Amino acid sequence: MKKIIVKKKGGEKERFNETKLRNSLRNSGVSKKIEDEILASIKNNIKKDKDGVVESTKIYKISKDVLKEKADKKIFLRYNLTSAISKLGPEGFAFEKFISLVFKSYGYGPVYVGKKINGKCVVHEMDIVAQRGKDLVTAELKFHNSRTKKTDLKVALYMKSRFDDILNSNYYKNNNPIQLIITNTKFTDNAKKYSNCAGVGVLSWNYPEKDNLHDFILKSKIHPITALETISQKAKQYFLLRKIVSIEELQKNNFKFLNQNPYIIKSKIQTVKDEIKDVIECLGC
Repeated sequence: MKKIIVKKKGGEKERFNETKLRNSLRNSGVSKKIEDEILASIKNNIKKDKDGVVESTKIYKISKDVLKEKADKKIFLRYNLTSAISKLGPEGFAFEKFISLVFKSYGYGPVYVGKKINGKCVVHEMDIVAQRGKDLVTAELKFHNSRTKKTDLKVALYMKSRFDDILNSNYYKNNNPIQLIITNTKFTDNAKKYSNCAGVGVLSWNYPEKDNLHDFILKSKIHPITALETISQKAKQYFLLRKIVSIEELQKNNFKFLNQNPYIIKSKIQTVKDEIKDVIECLGC
């Protein structure tokens, strides 16, 4: 493949990395045959600007279009999940609500979002507090709209001190304390190294190698509304501002939320319902 310079959403540029794309596709379960078709489609259809640069979103769209046409629906959902989660912004509250639903799907309860906890020295607000049996989770969530943004060492150091203050207050009592930092993108190497040394759990999109955030969400069978293809961005934002963040929530109460959304025209509601049913059925297969 001829040299392609890719411009990311954050503005930085890098040479197109075929291996990186293949690994991403393979992690979603894409076959070698479809991988090759995607790479061929990128080669044949990519349009560079006058400086020989192509937007990363164009490469993603080509990959997505081929998967939509050629791959199994479940594989398409896996691959599209990264982008769908990043669209839960721009603020982090929708991501927090979504992750709380994921915890609930694993049998955690009660699950709190933004709960205030008395530390030994000061009060701390935890993004997620969840209990299952003796396991008591306190988690800080770091949401980034840009997938190139990383959670760094400063966050790990800051959260370790907060977690220690909560631990020293005897908040966990006889429970098993699970202290987590969760991000939808990546941690810097130093953040991972320090957290692992200090006993703080870190969960990012592809870290650890197994049971990472991507796996955690997929196995939960909870899917973000931002993955829907049949509604507009305005319609999605309408739901997010009302803290309706998952496709499963839209299915409840006979899809009543669809009828309340002014950005979904009545004639399209059945099409949206069909997509929701299709996604939920696929996640359960």
